[in-house]
Amino acid sequence: MHASLIALVSTIATAAAAPGSSDGASSSSTTTVRNTPYAEWPASHFAESCSPGGCFASFNISAPAGYVAGAPAFDVVCHPIYIQQDWLDCDNTRTGQANSRVQSMWTDVSQRGLVKISVAHIWTRESGQRNNASGFAEIDAGKSMFSIPVTMLSAVL
Repeated sequence: MHASLIALVSTIATAAAAPGSSDGASSSSTTTVRNTPYAEWPASHFAESCSPGGCFASFNISAPAGYVAGAPAFDVVCHPIYIQQDWLDCDNTRTGQANSRVQSMWTDVSQRGLVKISVAHIWTRESGQRNNASGFAEIDAGKSMFSIPVTMLSAVL
């Protein structure tokens, strides 16, 4: 129970800091956070490296179109930097991902030996509605494959 509560609070904090969640303009928005994931994004080729100036990581992550209603597919390579602890754009690995971007962030973990990676997929529908699906995972530092459970969805008109 305690771990679930910590995960929920951490997810809500991630949602509040998620990119594209607010642009300061007057608009209506909805955000839904769930314990049961909407989807899982598979990640592979995770590698991290540290120097006296900080640590950085690299990993591939993708999702098929429609993983949640109306979401476009994505296939990207992310490069979060631990010292920055801020959302950084991931690099598209294929064309045709217009009106869509993926960002990642590497932040503090709940226990030593883990790496916490947050990922957000932001896309705009033809109606102008901006959507954000995001989640995070704490993984063993030496693991090369993992998945990000999508636990937060938001929409802003």
